[in-house]
Formats: sequence, C-alpha cells, structure tokens
Amino acid sequence: MAQEQPPPAQSPPTQTSPWSPDLAGQEPLQVDNNLEDDDAYAASEASASFVSSINSSVFRYKYENGRRYHAFREGAYLVLICVRTTWKPNDDEEQDRMDLAHHIYGLLLGGELHLTPIPDKPQRVLDLGTGTGIWAMDFADQYPSAEVIGTDLSPIQPKWYGILALTPPNCTFEVDDFEQDWVYRKQFDYIHARELGGCIADDERLFRRVFEHLAPGGYLEMQAVYPRFLSDDDTDKLAKDAQYWMTNICEGAAKFGKPLDSVPQWLDKMQAAGFVEVKQEIRKIPFGSWPKDPTLKEIGRHSIIQEQQLIDSYTPAIFSRVLGWGQTEIQVLMARATVIKNLFAATEAVHQKLGDIGPELQAAHGP
Repeated sequence: MAQEQPPPAQSPPTQTSPWSPDLAGQEPLQVDNNLEDDDAYAASEASASFVSSINSSVFRYKYENGRRYHAFREGAYLVLICVRTTWKPNDDEEQDRMDLAHHIYGLLLGGELHLTPIPDKPQRVLDLGTGTGIWAMDFADQYPSAEVIGTDLSPIQPKWYGILALTPPNCTFEVDDFEQDWVYRKQFDYIHARELGGCIADDERLFRRVFEHLAPGGYLEMQAVYPRFLSDDDTDKLAKDAQYWMTNICEGAAKFGKPLDSVPQWLDKMQAAGFVEVKQEIRKIPFGSWPKDPTLKEIGRHSIIQEQQLIDSYTPAIFSRVLGWGQTEIQVLMARATVIKNLFAATEAVHQKLGDIGPELQAAHGP
C-alpha cells in the first residue's frame, strides 16, 4: 500500500556531533600550485537523458518548485536525486546529474563498477534505486551471465521509452519501492545500492530484508556520500553558507523520517542483520580542479558541477515542504551555498560477507 503521509521521524539517527572519518594512512590532498583557472563550469555537461511522453499510471508526475517529481508512492519520499523519493526530482536535469554521478564513481573506483569480490559469472543481481539504470546496464554488459534487475520508483530507464537497443538483454527494470515487501522467490548473488541517503526510513529492516534475499556467500555493496563538507586544512570552516545549507538539509531529511547522514551507522547495523566480513573504505572527493593528482583533478572538475546540480535538486522540496522556508529565502541560500574543497563518499556491504567505500561498505552473507 502506498504511503500517503511521510513516515514519522523515530529517533532520527543523525549525530549530535559530526562523524569523524578514520583517515589513518591517507595523506592530505596536494594542491596544484600551477593552476591558473578553476572554472569547473566550463567543462562539458553530463550525458543527455531520455525524454518521452507515455500514457501509463506509473508515468504520471507532479510538478512543484519548478521541478518534476514521481507520483508513484507519492508522499513516501522527499528527495530528488534517486527517483525513489519525492524530495528528489526525476526530470531531465536530475537524470543528467545521476549519470554524471555514475561517471564520478567510475573515476573514484578506478573504472570498476564494484569493489566486492563477486564470482566471475554471477547469476542474479539486484540494483536498488537504479535511477537512470546506467549502473545496471553497464553491469549487465560486463557480466553477460547475470540476470540484472534494477528497481526504482520512476520509469525513467531506456526500456520504458521504447529504446530497447540501449538495454542489454540480460537487464530488466521494475517500478518498485524497496521499502515495501519484497516478492522475489529466488535469492540473489549480489545486491548493489548507491546513494540511498535520504531514501531509507528503517535501514535495519532493509539490511535484514537484503540478508534474507541473498544466497549464502552472496554480497551486499552500498556506496554513499557522507553529507558533510570536510577539508584537510580546516578551510571547510570558512564555507559558512555551504555548511549552513548542509546542516539544514540534514535536519530537514531527519525531520521527514529519512535521514541523509545515517551512513556511519550502517556497518554496525549490517553486522546486526547477520552479515560477516563487513568492510568499510573511505575515499576523498575534491570539489574543483585544484588537486595536484591528475585523477583527483579530473574527479574534482566533475564533482563541483554535480554538487551544484545536487543543491538545485535537493533544496526546494526539503526546505519548502519540511522546514517551511519561502521561495525567496530558498533561492538566496542556494545562491550563497558555494561549494568547498573536500567531501567524503560511499558505503558498501555483502550478505554474510559485507563491505563499504568512501564511506563505502561491503558485506557478505556467509556460507
């Protein structure tokens, strides 16, 4: 049954003081002192998204704050980033941002789609909150042995627009809410999820459900950005408007009942659900082309654009619907929330053998 009202906020898992990532062994990022121009917005934009008009109930959208949101499970979610929530839009701009985020993760992971040591020929794979479906399609291409299922609240993947040539034959998409009861009869070898911050009301229940649907020895991998602006040299303290925006966006998400900053607790909750060999890996994501390292410089060029798109996507619904801000106040804050240097990313996990990254978590199911 669709949830007509947002779930009540039950002891929001946001911390009273920001989580401090364990960066033991990581050197501070080096600045390129020869950098003359850091105009990241001169870079090319993200890949084009697919647009069409199809007569179906799942294609009914609502418009608010000048953005398009999904109508399936309306009221259950607030976000714009994954088309799973209603505070995240599902329009062209958001789809472009999701594809750009996929590219950034590819750079961050050295071109890999995952870090979990899955077998060479996985059979059943589930991608929760698949968004545009780009990760699921890439995975299906790389592993033709796998039956890959991508689920999301909005039908914005190529197959729904009749562009079947772009979808591998071993990849399918379903309009579904992963917070509702799962009806899969066959277990999965690998379950993947990326950027679920702000999309989960009860992460303990989700991890238990994932564990139940993973075959023995299967893996869960989750990747998510920790929503705090951080730096190696304390310059993050100078970005007062950006920090004010981040504090309020996290407060609004927690008030709605689907916190953005629950990632630090995922490792312990995965273990409580039964996962073993849970691992967490943290990687830095710079904003802007200031890093000396060529790979980090490339990541920074894209991430600063993606972060500005994210601010445009996340802010309107939370600040207006949950925090009660007026449109003028919202637009002023969005204009002032300039991006700073460093942000951390990701969490990954495996069923009875789990794990995570930047913060990312991996977890395993166990034999």
